[in-house]
Amino acid sequence: MAVLEIENVTKAYDRKAALDGVELKVEKGEILALLGPTGAGKTSTLLSVAGLVSPDSGRILIGGEDVTRSDPRLRDVAIVFEGFNLLPVLSVYENIAFPLRSPIYQESASEVDARVRKAAQDLKIGHLLDRQIDQLSGGERQRVAVARALVRSPRLYLLDEPLSALDLKLRESLRLELRELQQRHDATILYATHDYHGAAAIADRIALIDGGKIIQVGTLSELLDNPNHVSVGRLIGSPSMALFNGRITRNGVEVKGFSRPMPGAGLKLQAESSHRDVTLGIWPEDIALSANEKHGWHRGDIYATDFRGLDRAIQVKFGDQSYRKVVPLDVDLKQGDACWFDVPASSAFVFDKESGTRLNFGPPVGRS
Repeated sequence: MAVLEIENVTKAYDRKAALDGVELKVEKGEILALLGPTGAGKTSTLLSVAGLVSPDSGRILIGGEDVTRSDPRLRDVAIVFEGFNLLPVLSVYENIAFPLRSPIYQESASEVDARVRKAAQDLKIGHLLDRQIDQLSGGERQRVAVARALVRSPRLYLLDEPLSALDLKLRESLRLELRELQQRHDATILYATHDYHGAAAIADRIALIDGGKIIQVGTLSELLDNPNHVSVGRLIGSPSMALFNGRITRNGVEVKGFSRPMPGAGLKLQAESSHRDVTLGIWPEDIALSANEKHGWHRGDIYATDFRGLDRAIQVKFGDQSYRKVVPLDVDLKQGDACWFDVPASSAFVFDKESGTRLNFGPPVGRS
């Protein structure tokens, strides 16, 4: 059952489209990550659902009820912003209690106290209830903001970049805690973020948004196995998809700097695609790499290396193109070294250069 349904929603500011026919469903009890770069339309989507901005067209349904034009206070949603939006004149206790004291959700003093203390216990901030907001660290403020959202048990939680202002270690810790809280409360969450790692760690499904459009929705494995647009390759993965400029010929896909064309048959190219400029995409994990020359492989040079603790990310350059790939620490390649790499046709995707849409539909040969 879908708790949230967004149907063909559009929104423009000063004639510039922020949302362009957004279609999305969030099922009961799931975390759906809305993943996209800055300016993609994530916040506009959440504000439309919360009723804080009015869509120009389309519908928003919560629990099957059309709330597109309804009062935000009646939607039974809780929203957490990146900037926390805490009230500095109130204590931690009063900030968490604030939603329960509104005219819509007014509760008895004993019920307010019980809920505040339960939410504070869940977020491990019970010892901070008497403090003022300006006495808290950034991580503590974020926990207070989440506790204030949890205290009401709404039908839907809207989290807008809730952890982006925190350091890496704290982000990872709070992701785990959010996931545990979601499972404990059977909460339904729409989680907007630009952070691929955060989306992959917390979400049941990921909706990719760019330019105000939903590009694709699926589990992480579905997105990796069947990207339907070149933007999917750019938005997910660590590193993201290796993308090469190419052209379809009768011999396959020719890429400048490759020692041979990619075989067309293995790429399942459509016949009408001949002589079209394309982008060849492959996940870096599927690219074979060697420090030694191998027959039929493509020559490249190590342009840069990035030590990441347990492994390294290297930048391989060939001609005027390049890609990033993670390699183990014991791989004997350093900046300036020559290398050889192989891009297997069975793991490659072909996207139209102009539209970005995928040309070889269905999983490539050799991928599930």
